[in-house]
Amino acid sequence: MGRILFSFAGVVGLLILASCSTPEPIYRPIYQPIYEPAPRPSVQPIPKPGLQLPDTVRFLQTDKRWSRQRIGGSNESIEKEGCLVTATAMALVNLGFETDPGDLNRRLKANGGFNSRGWLVWRGLERATSGAIKTKFYDRKDAQSNTSDVRACLAAGYYPLVRFYLPSGQTHWGVVVQDTQQGFYIRDPMVNSSRPIGLSTRTNTIDAVRCVGAKP
Repeated sequence: MGRILFSFAGVVGLLILASCSTPEPIYRPIYQPIYEPAPRPSVQPIPKPGLQLPDTVRFLQTDKRWSRQRIGGSNESIEKEGCLVTATAMALVNLGFETDPGDLNRRLKANGGFNSRGWLVWRGLERATSGAIKTKFYDRKDAQSNTSDVRACLAAGYYPLVRFYLPSGQTHWGVVVQDTQQGFYIRDPMVNSSRPIGLSTRTNTIDAVRCVGAKP
């Protein structure tokens, strides 16, 4: 898939994705690679009996290139509360967009992508890509439905963003890239791993699902 460069639309959004402004200047798209491509595993590849989407990038919310940026209408940093922005940036790069968590954060701010509490706005994400992506919103509380929603999104070529609780009780987000016999594998914005990690190593329950895919 060819790279898709961001531009801006300017409509006010109503639906909210979830938690994890003052407009900032519009920044030019970043054309040079700004991330470290995820290396190919050399031993013990992840089993592949199920669905798998391209996994070409890893971003960490603690990366000093963007960790201190403030998100949305809050005074929180990407390092502390930017897991959803970081996970979404990974999904977008895999879909062919040139971006990173810092760049996406600025574009969301410029397009009404956050509410006053710093929560990511559903329509704002679509506007930040000039309508080049589609989004799906799920908010069901039973594990079976959430699992089915993740698989349905993967089958449609959408990247599932999953919300779950950390042992500390804090909510967190990751992006699912593969379904295997051992369960889902994710890129976690807090885990510095060269390979996707098992979702089961982070949680036993998916609390909510949002999915992002490119329009044909």
